[in-house]
Amino acid sequence: MEEKEKKLRPLHLRTDEGKIIEGTEANKSGTKEEMSSKMEDVKKGASEKKKDINMKMSDVKEKMVEKKEDMSGKIQEVKEGASEKTEKIKENLNEAKDEAVEKKEEYEKESEKEGMTPAEKVLNDIVTRFRQGTGQINEAISDYTSEQESSKKDEKTVEKPLVDVLETNDTVIIIADISGVKKDDINIGISKNSVELTTMYKEDPAVEDAKFILKERSYGETHRKIMLSTEIKIHEAKAKFKDCTLTITLPKVVEDVTKIDIED
Repeated sequence: MEEKEKKLRPLHLRTDEGKIIEGTEANKSGTKEEMSSKMEDVKKGASEKKKDINMKMSDVKEKMVEKKEDMSGKIQEVKEGASEKTEKIKENLNEAKDEAVEKKEEYEKESEKEGMTPAEKVLNDIVTRFRQGTGQINEAISDYTSEQESSKKDEKTVEKPLVDVLETNDTVIIIADISGVKKDDINIGISKNSVELTTMYKEDPAVEDAKFILKERSYGETHRKIMLSTEIKIHEAKAKFKDCTLTITLPKVVEDVTKIDIED
């Protein structure tokens, strides 16, 4: 009896995790086989997971290589585009420099002919273009002013002497009525864009104890400034005074046009 109970007494097995499994000597062998089988299953699962992880890591590496190559290609494209733009900017700058040099030389030659500095020439051209562009407005204002002047009798509102301004393709002509004075009593001042007339009349009529009821004639010094809508050649201006009429002829400045032949 004691021997039988000894054979059947429970066994205590401790697993790797520290868990105690009770059993008998009869099932000791079965428990080891099950544990071995489970360990094999765990090893197989771990091996499969490792393979799966290695495959995923390989895919990740391949994608990273592809992205790196793609980024390298895009960076190269950006560099090539930037290089092309830089070359284009350099070409434009060189063209602008060449054009500026040519323009400068041209202005220097023209300004030297006209007795001006290049800066004065540039400013004068701007003013001339502005005046040419507003020529019609100036003419309308001039016509309106002339009508207003001719309709008023008060010498304070009428500029004297009365003048007409005519213009042809190459000349500006000013005609002024100046009576009661000699040629030496008339002073003419000419600038590039205006003409000033100064006339010395008698101071007052030689009549004692009299006052004016109507006063239309000129007395003393009169001054008249006529603005021109185009630039004129100052040194080629001419003036003529005959029969109380002053005629001033002003040649206009005309831009030189050079004709060139067309080669076959």
